[in-house]
Amino acid sequence: MWVERYRPKSIVEMVGNEDARLEAYRWLVGWRQGDRPLLLIGPPGTGKTTIAKALADEFGYELFELNASDERTKERLEHLIKPLLENANIYGRRILLFLDEVDGLHGTYDRGGLSALLSLLKDASNIPVIMAANSDSGEVMKELRKVSKVVRMKGIPPRLLLLYLEHVLESEGKSMSIGDRLRVVVECNGDVRSMLNMAQSLVGMGVSGMEPISYSTPIDAAINSFFAAGNMEEAVYALSRCEGFYTDPLFGYDSEKRRVDKLVALYSSIINASIDNDRMVRLLEALSYADILIARMNRLRIWSMLKYIDRIITYSIFNDSRGLSYSQYDMPYNLSSKAFNEGRVLRMIVDAIASRLHESRHNVVAYYMPYIPLILGRKSNSSSSSSTAVRIGEGYSITMDELEGIAKSLALG
Repeated sequence: MWVERYRPKSIVEMVGNEDARLEAYRWLVGWRQGDRPLLLIGPPGTGKTTIAKALADEFGYELFELNASDERTKERLEHLIKPLLENANIYGRRILLFLDEVDGLHGTYDRGGLSALLSLLKDASNIPVIMAANSDSGEVMKELRKVSKVVRMKGIPPRLLLLYLEHVLESEGKSMSIGDRLRVVVECNGDVRSMLNMAQSLVGMGVSGMEPISYSTPIDAAINSFFAAGNMEEAVYALSRCEGFYTDPLFGYDSEKRRVDKLVALYSSIINASIDNDRMVRLLEALSYADILIARMNRLRIWSMLKYIDRIITYSIFNDSRGLSYSQYDMPYNLSSKAFNEGRVLRMIVDAIASRLHESRHNVVAYYMPYIPLILGRKSNSSSSSSTAVRIGEGYSITMDELEGIAKSLALG
Protein backbone atom coordinates (compact mmCIF):
# COMPACT_ATOMS: atom_id res chain seq x y z
CA MET A 1 0.00 0.00 0.00
CA TRP A 2 1.58 3.25 -1.15
CA VAL A 3 0.18 5.24 1.78
CA GLU A 4 2.13 3.13 4.27
CA ARG A 5 5.15 2.51 2.06
CA TYR A 6 5.77 6.22 1.59
CA ARG A 7 4.73 7.42 5.04
CA PRO A 8 7.57 9.78 6.09
CA LYS A 9 9.84 8.39 8.79
CA SER A 10 10.96 11.83 9.96
CA ILE A 11 9.72 15.40 9.99
CA VAL A 12 12.07 16.48 7.19
CA GLU A 13 10.67 13.84 4.80
CA MET A 14 7.15 15.29 4.97
CA VAL A 15 5.57 17.42 2.24
CA GLY A 16 4.16 20.90 2.90
CA ASN A 17 3.24 22.64 6.18
CA GLU A 18 6.86 23.58 6.84
CA ASP A 19 6.02 26.17 9.52
CA ALA A 20 3.66 23.80 11.34
CA ARG A 21 6.25 21.02 11.29
CA LEU A 22 8.90 23.35 12.69
CA GLU A 23 6.56 24.48 15.49
CA ALA A 24 5.77 20.86 16.43
CA TYR A 25 9.47 19.96 16.37
CA ARG A 26 10.42 22.88 18.60
CA TRP A 27 7.58 22.06 20.99
CA LEU A 28 8.92 18.57 21.65
CA VAL A 29 12.56 19.66 21.73
CA GLY A 30 11.71 22.21 24.41
CA TRP A 31 9.12 20.14 26.24
CA ARG A 32 9.36 20.16 30.01
CA GLN A 33 7.18 18.49 32.61
CA GLY A 34 4.04 20.57 33.08
CA ASP A 35 4.02 22.03 29.56
CA ARG A 36 0.74 22.28 27.70
CA PRO A 37 -0.17 19.56 25.17
CA LEU A 38 0.22 20.16 21.45
CA LEU A 39 -3.02 20.46 19.45
CA LEU A 40 -2.69 19.91 15.68
CA ILE A 41 -5.68 21.24 13.71
CA GLY A 42 -6.09 20.65 9.99
CA PRO A 43 -8.01 18.75 7.31
CA PRO A 44 -7.51 14.98 6.80
CA GLY A 45 -4.38 13.84 5.00
CA THR A 46 -2.21 16.84 5.87
CA GLY A 47 0.16 14.90 8.14
CA LYS A 48 -1.13 15.25 11.72
CA THR A 49 -0.72 11.55 12.55
CA THR A 50 2.54 11.38 10.61
CA ILE A 51 3.97 14.26 12.66
CA ALA A 52 3.15 12.45 15.93
CA LYS A 53 4.71 9.18 14.75
CA ALA A 54 7.75 10.85 13.22
CA LEU A 55 8.45 12.87 16.38
CA ALA A 56 8.09 9.77 18.55
CA ASP A 57 10.56 7.84 16.38
CA GLU A 58 13.01 10.70 16.11
CA PHE A 59 13.17 11.41 19.84
CA GLY A 60 12.93 7.83 21.09
CA TYR A 61 9.42 7.93 22.56
CA GLU A 62 7.06 4.98 22.76
CA LEU A 63 3.88 6.20 21.06
CA PHE A 64 0.57 5.40 22.75
CA GLU A 65 -2.16 6.17 20.20
CA LEU A 66 -5.85 6.54 21.03
CA ASN A 67 -8.79 7.68 18.91
CA ALA A 68 -10.72 9.99 21.23
CA SER A 69 -13.86 9.97 19.06
CA ASP A 70 -14.15 6.19 19.56
CA GLU A 71 -13.70 6.43 23.34
CA ARG A 72 -16.17 9.21 24.13
CA THR A 73 -17.25 8.53 27.69
CA LYS A 74 -15.55 9.46 30.93
CA GLU A 75 -15.33 5.81 31.98
CA ARG A 76 -13.61 4.69 28.76
CA LEU A 77 -11.13 7.55 28.68
CA GLU A 78 -10.15 7.10 32.33
CA HIS A 79 -9.90 3.32 31.92
CA LEU A 80 -7.49 3.66 29.00
CA ILE A 81 -5.42 6.70 29.95
CA LYS A 82 -5.15 6.68 33.75
CA PRO A 83 -3.08 3.46 33.99
CA LEU A 84 -0.72 4.89 31.38
CA LEU A 85 -0.20 8.09 33.35
CA GLU A 86 0.22 6.29 36.67
CA ASN A 87 2.77 3.79 35.34
CA ALA A 88 4.58 5.88 32.73
CA ASN A 89 7.78 6.28 34.69
CA ILE A 90 7.88 3.02 36.64
CA TYR A 91 10.14 1.29 34.11
CA GLY A 92 11.75 4.45 32.80
CA ARG A 93 9.78 4.35 29.55
CA ARG A 94 9.58 7.55 27.51
CA ILE A 95 5.94 7.75 26.43
CA LEU A 96 4.25 10.15 24.06
CA LEU A 97 0.44 10.10 24.19
CA PHE A 98 -1.32 10.79 20.88
CA LEU A 99 -5.07 11.48 20.97
CA ASP A 100 -6.52 11.52 17.47
CA GLU A 101 -9.86 13.06 16.36
CA VAL A 102 -10.51 14.91 19.61
CA ASP A 103 -13.06 17.02 17.71
CA GLY A 104 -15.18 13.86 17.63
CA LEU A 105 -16.02 14.36 21.30
CA HIS A 106 -19.20 16.22 22.18
CA GLY A 107 -19.39 18.34 25.29
CA THR A 108 -23.07 17.57 25.96
CA TYR A 109 -23.84 14.07 24.75
CA ASP A 110 -20.70 12.08 25.49
CA ARG A 111 -21.39 11.45 29.19
CA GLY A 112 -18.53 13.45 30.65
CA GLY A 113 -16.03 12.66 27.89
CA LEU A 114 -14.84 16.25 27.45
CA SER A 115 -14.58 17.02 31.17
CA ALA A 116 -12.73 13.73 31.69
CA LEU A 117 -10.29 14.54 28.91
CA LEU A 118 -9.60 18.03 30.30
CA SER A 119 -9.00 16.53 33.74
CA LEU A 120 -6.73 13.82 32.33
CA LEU A 121 -4.70 16.41 30.43
CA LYS A 122 -3.94 18.15 33.72
CA ASP A 123 -2.79 14.84 35.19
CA ALA A 124 -0.71 14.12 32.07
CA SER A 125 1.79 16.86 32.81
CA ASN A 126 4.55 14.26 33.27
CA ILE A 127 4.43 13.06 29.64
CA PRO A 128 4.15 14.95 26.32
CA VAL A 129 0.68 14.81 24.76
CA ILE A 130 -0.22 15.50 21.13
CA MET A 131 -3.85 15.86 20.03
CA ALA A 132 -5.18 16.02 16.49
CA ALA A 133 -8.44 17.44 15.15
CA ASN A 134 -9.86 17.90 11.67
CA SER A 135 -12.21 20.72 12.66
CA ASP A 136 -11.70 23.88 14.69
CA SER A 137 -15.37 24.52 15.48
CA GLY A 138 -17.57 23.65 18.45
CA GLU A 139 -17.48 23.87 22.22
CA VAL A 140 -15.05 20.95 22.54
CA MET A 141 -12.38 22.64 20.44
CA LYS A 142 -12.91 25.95 22.23
CA GLU A 143 -12.14 24.29 25.57
CA LEU A 144 -9.19 22.28 24.24
CA ARG A 145 -7.60 25.34 22.60
CA LYS A 146 -7.55 27.07 26.00
CA VAL A 147 -5.29 24.42 27.51
CA SER A 148 -3.12 23.60 24.48
CA LYS A 149 -0.44 24.94 22.21
CA VAL A 150 -2.27 25.16 18.89
CA VAL A 151 -0.55 24.43 15.57
CA ARG A 152 -2.66 24.77 12.42
CA MET A 153 -2.06 22.74 9.27
CA LYS A 154 -3.31 23.36 5.74
CA GLY A 155 -4.02 21.23 2.70
CA ILE A 156 -0.89 20.54 0.65
CA PRO A 157 -0.51 22.90 -2.37
CA PRO A 158 -1.11 21.26 -5.77
CA ARG A 159 2.42 21.98 -7.03
CA LEU A 160 3.94 20.04 -4.10
CA LEU A 161 1.41 17.23 -4.49
CA LEU A 162 2.28 16.86 -8.17
CA LEU A 163 6.01 16.72 -7.42
CA TYR A 164 5.44 14.15 -4.68
CA LEU A 165 3.18 12.05 -6.94
CA GLU A 166 5.81 12.05 -9.67
CA HIS A 167 8.41 10.91 -7.12
CA VAL A 168 6.20 8.02 -5.98
CA LEU A 169 5.37 6.97 -9.56
CA GLU A 170 9.05 6.97 -10.48
CA SER A 171 9.91 4.94 -7.37
CA GLU A 172 7.18 2.41 -8.23
CA GLY A 173 8.11 2.24 -11.91
CA LYS A 174 4.57 3.26 -12.86
CA SER A 175 3.29 5.81 -15.35
CA MET A 176 0.19 7.99 -15.58
CA SER A 177 -0.87 10.45 -18.22
CA ILE A 178 -0.48 14.10 -17.32
CA GLY A 179 -4.27 14.41 -17.42
CA ASP A 180 -4.72 11.63 -14.86
CA ARG A 181 -2.00 13.08 -12.64
CA LEU A 182 -3.59 16.51 -12.68
CA ARG A 183 -7.02 15.05 -12.03
CA VAL A 184 -5.81 13.07 -9.02
CA VAL A 185 -4.04 16.13 -7.61
CA VAL A 186 -7.13 18.32 -8.03
CA GLU A 187 -9.63 15.79 -6.68
CA CYS A 188 -7.67 14.95 -3.52
CA ASN A 189 -8.18 18.53 -2.21
CA GLY A 190 -4.76 18.78 -0.56
CA ASP A 191 -5.01 15.32 1.05
CA VAL A 192 -1.79 13.33 0.44
CA ARG A 193 -3.37 10.11 1.67
CA SER A 194 -6.31 10.45 -0.69
CA MET A 195 -4.01 11.29 -3.60
CA LEU A 196 -1.87 8.18 -3.14
CA ASN A 197 -4.92 5.93 -2.75
CA MET A 198 -6.52 7.29 -5.91
CA ALA A 199 -3.27 7.09 -7.87
CA GLN A 200 -2.57 3.52 -6.78
CA SER A 201 -6.07 2.45 -7.73
CA LEU A 202 -5.83 4.21 -11.06
CA VAL A 203 -2.58 2.56 -12.15
CA GLY A 204 -2.96 -0.78 -10.43
CA MET A 205 -6.54 -2.05 -10.50
CA GLY A 206 -7.47 -4.28 -13.41
CA VAL A 207 -10.65 -6.23 -14.07
CA SER A 208 -10.56 -9.69 -15.69
CA GLY A 209 -7.04 -9.12 -17.01
CA MET A 210 -7.94 -5.86 -18.75
CA GLU A 211 -5.73 -2.81 -18.97
CA PRO A 212 -5.55 -0.45 -15.95
CA ILE A 213 -8.82 1.39 -15.65
CA SER A 214 -9.33 5.03 -16.52
CA TYR A 215 -12.15 6.39 -14.41
CA SER A 216 -13.96 8.19 -17.19
CA THR A 217 -17.52 6.84 -17.33
CA PRO A 218 -20.08 9.34 -15.95
CA ILE A 219 -21.77 8.01 -12.87
CA ASP A 220 -25.25 7.82 -14.41
CA ALA A 221 -23.99 5.80 -17.39
CA ALA A 222 -21.86 3.57 -15.16
CA ILE A 223 -24.72 2.73 -12.77
CA ASN A 224 -27.08 2.03 -15.67
CA SER A 225 -24.42 -0.26 -17.17
CA PHE A 226 -24.15 -2.00 -13.81
CA PHE A 227 -27.90 -2.67 -13.68
CA ALA A 228 -27.94 -3.85 -17.31
CA ALA A 229 -24.86 -6.11 -17.06
CA GLY A 230 -25.37 -9.70 -18.16
CA ASN A 231 -23.04 -11.21 -15.57
CA MET A 232 -21.21 -10.27 -12.39
CA GLU A 233 -17.86 -9.56 -14.06
CA GLU A 234 -19.46 -7.06 -16.41
CA ALA A 235 -21.18 -5.44 -13.43
CA VAL A 236 -17.90 -5.18 -11.48
CA TYR A 237 -16.25 -3.66 -14.54
CA ALA A 238 -19.04 -1.08 -14.87
CA LEU A 239 -18.65 0.00 -11.23
CA SER A 240 -14.86 0.11 -11.42
CA ARG A 241 -14.94 2.42 -14.48
CA CYS A 242 -17.28 4.86 -12.76
CA GLU A 243 -16.11 8.44 -12.21
CA GLY A 244 -17.32 8.18 -8.61
CA PHE A 245 -15.64 7.00 -5.43
CA TYR A 246 -16.64 5.64 -2.04
CA THR A 247 -16.24 8.78 0.02
CA ASP A 248 -16.25 9.30 3.77
CA PRO A 249 -18.86 11.95 4.69
CA LEU A 250 -17.65 12.35 8.26
CA PHE A 251 -15.86 15.67 7.76
CA GLY A 252 -18.04 17.39 5.20
CA TYR A 253 -20.17 16.16 2.34
CA ASP A 254 -21.04 18.76 -0.29
CA SER A 255 -23.52 18.13 -3.09
CA GLU A 256 -20.85 17.34 -5.68
CA LYS A 257 -19.18 14.71 -3.49
CA ARG A 258 -22.55 13.21 -2.79
CA ARG A 259 -23.33 13.10 -6.52
CA VAL A 260 -20.21 11.05 -7.28
CA ASP A 261 -20.52 8.69 -4.30
CA LYS A 262 -21.15 5.27 -5.87
CA LEU A 263 -22.90 3.92 -2.78
CA VAL A 264 -25.29 6.89 -2.74
CA ALA A 265 -25.98 6.42 -6.46
CA LEU A 266 -26.90 2.77 -5.91
CA TYR A 267 -29.02 3.63 -2.88
CA SER A 268 -30.97 6.39 -4.62
CA SER A 269 -31.59 4.12 -7.61
CA ILE A 270 -32.88 1.32 -5.41
CA ILE A 271 -35.30 3.34 -3.30
CA ASN A 272 -36.82 4.91 -6.41
CA ALA A 273 -37.35 1.53 -8.09
CA SER A 274 -40.82 0.02 -8.48
CA ILE A 275 -40.05 -3.31 -6.80
CA ASP A 276 -41.67 -5.34 -4.05
CA ASN A 277 -40.80 -4.69 -0.41
CA ASP A 278 -38.91 -7.95 0.18
CA ARG A 279 -36.61 -7.32 -2.76
CA MET A 280 -35.94 -3.74 -1.65
CA VAL A 281 -35.19 -4.89 1.90
CA ARG A 282 -32.60 -7.38 0.62
CA LEU A 283 -30.94 -4.72 -1.54
CA LEU A 284 -30.84 -2.11 1.23
CA GLU A 285 -29.49 -4.60 3.77
CA ALA A 286 -26.66 -5.49 1.39
CA LEU A 287 -25.84 -1.80 0.88
CA SER A 288 -25.91 -1.16 4.63
CA TYR A 289 -23.28 -3.87 5.19
CA ALA A 290 -21.12 -2.31 2.47
CA ASP A 291 -21.58 1.10 4.08
CA ILE A 292 -20.37 -0.27 7.43
CA LEU A 293 -17.34 -1.85 5.76
CA ILE A 294 -16.41 1.41 4.00
CA ALA A 295 -16.75 3.39 7.24
CA ARG A 296 -14.54 0.92 9.13
CA MET A 297 -11.92 0.92 6.40
CA ASN A 298 -11.76 4.71 6.50
CA ARG A 299 -11.75 4.89 10.29
CA LEU A 300 -9.06 2.21 10.66
CA ARG A 301 -7.16 3.56 7.63
CA ILE A 302 -6.98 0.23 5.84
CA TRP A 303 -7.59 1.75 2.43
CA SER A 304 -5.99 -1.21 0.67
CA MET A 305 -9.28 -3.04 1.27
CA LEU A 306 -11.37 -0.46 -0.58
CA LYS A 307 -10.44 -2.05 -3.92
CA TYR A 308 -12.65 -5.02 -3.00
CA ILE A 309 -15.81 -2.97 -2.38
CA ASP A 310 -16.97 -2.97 -6.02
CA ARG A 311 -16.86 -6.77 -6.06
CA ILE A 312 -18.46 -7.15 -2.62
CA ILE A 313 -21.38 -4.90 -3.61
CA THR A 314 -21.83 -6.59 -6.97
CA TYR A 315 -21.94 -10.09 -5.52
CA SER A 316 -24.36 -8.92 -2.80
CA ILE A 317 -26.97 -7.17 -4.97
CA PHE A 318 -26.47 -8.48 -8.51
CA ASN A 319 -29.48 -10.82 -8.75
CA ASP A 320 -31.97 -8.51 -7.02
CA SER A 321 -30.84 -5.39 -8.91
CA ARG A 322 -31.48 -6.59 -12.47
CA GLY A 323 -33.64 -4.23 -14.47
CA LEU A 324 -33.22 -1.18 -12.21
CA SER A 325 -32.12 2.20 -13.57
CA TYR A 326 -30.12 5.13 -12.21
CA SER A 327 -31.85 7.80 -10.16
CA GLN A 328 -29.96 10.78 -8.76
CA TYR A 329 -32.48 11.68 -6.06
CA ASP A 330 -32.34 9.85 -2.75
CA MET A 331 -36.05 10.21 -1.99
CA PRO A 332 -38.99 8.91 -4.04
CA TYR A 333 -40.76 11.67 -5.96
CA ASN A 334 -44.06 11.36 -4.08
CA LEU A 335 -42.21 11.95 -0.79
CA SER A 336 -39.75 14.56 -2.05
CA SER A 337 -42.51 16.70 -3.59
CA LYS A 338 -44.56 16.47 -0.38
CA ALA A 339 -41.50 17.38 1.72
CA PHE A 340 -40.67 20.30 -0.58
CA ASN A 341 -44.18 21.72 -0.56
CA GLU A 342 -44.67 21.30 3.18
CA GLY A 343 -41.23 22.73 3.85
CA ARG A 344 -42.10 25.81 1.81
CA VAL A 345 -45.30 26.35 3.76
CA LEU A 346 -43.54 25.72 7.08
CA ARG A 347 -40.97 28.39 6.29
CA MET A 348 -43.77 30.83 5.47
CA ILE A 349 -45.50 30.08 8.78
CA VAL A 350 -42.26 30.50 10.73
CA ASP A 351 -41.55 33.84 9.01
CA ALA A 352 -45.07 35.10 9.72
CA ILE A 353 -44.97 34.19 13.42
CA ALA A 354 -41.43 35.53 13.85
CA SER A 355 -42.46 38.84 12.29
CA ARG A 356 -45.61 39.19 14.41
CA LEU A 357 -43.90 38.28 17.70
CA HIS A 358 -40.53 39.93 16.98
CA GLU A 359 -38.80 36.62 17.66
CA SER A 360 -35.96 34.85 15.92
CA ARG A 361 -36.80 32.07 13.48
CA HIS A 362 -34.84 29.65 15.69
CA ASN A 363 -37.01 30.42 18.73
CA VAL A 364 -40.21 30.13 16.70
CA VAL A 365 -39.21 26.66 15.46
CA ALA A 366 -38.08 25.52 18.90
CA TYR A 367 -40.82 26.95 21.14
CA TYR A 368 -43.88 27.97 19.09
CA MET A 369 -44.28 25.46 16.29
CA PRO A 370 -45.32 22.55 18.55
CA TYR A 371 -48.49 24.50 19.35
CA ILE A 372 -49.53 25.05 15.72
CA PRO A 373 -51.41 21.71 15.52
CA LEU A 374 -53.36 22.68 18.65
CA ILE A 375 -54.25 26.12 17.27
CA LEU A 376 -55.35 24.84 13.89
CA GLY A 377 -57.05 21.80 15.34
CA ARG A 378 -59.66 23.79 17.22
CA LYS A 379 -62.93 23.80 15.30
CA SER A 380 -64.63 26.96 16.65
CA ASN A 381 -65.05 29.39 13.76
CA SER A 382 -65.25 32.31 16.15
CA SER A 383 -62.20 31.40 18.19
CA SER A 384 -59.16 33.66 18.25
CA SER A 385 -57.01 30.69 17.26
CA SER A 386 -58.94 30.34 14.00
CA SER A 387 -58.61 34.02 13.20
CA THR A 388 -54.87 33.81 13.98
CA ALA A 389 -54.52 30.97 11.48
CA VAL A 390 -56.45 32.98 8.88
CA ARG A 391 -54.23 36.03 9.42
CA ILE A 392 -51.09 33.90 9.03
CA GLY A 393 -52.46 32.35 5.90
CA GLU A 394 -53.62 35.60 4.34
CA GLY A 395 -50.30 37.28 5.06
CA TYR A 396 -48.42 34.67 3.03
CA SER A 397 -51.08 33.42 0.59
CA ILE A 398 -51.37 30.07 2.34
CA THR A 399 -54.70 28.27 2.19
CA MET A 400 -56.35 26.78 5.28
CA ASP A 401 -56.04 23.34 3.68
CA GLU A 402 -52.29 23.80 3.48
CA LEU A 403 -52.12 24.99 7.07
CA GLU A 404 -54.17 22.04 8.29
CA GLY A 405 -52.01 19.65 6.29
CA ILE A 406 -48.89 21.05 7.94
CA ALA A 407 -50.57 20.83 11.34
CA LYS A 408 -51.32 17.14 10.80
CA SER A 409 -47.70 16.49 9.76
CA LEU A 410 -46.40 18.27 12.86
CA ALA A 411 -48.80 16.36 15.08
CA LEU A 412 -47.72 13.03 13.60
CA GLY A 413 -44.05 13.98 13.96
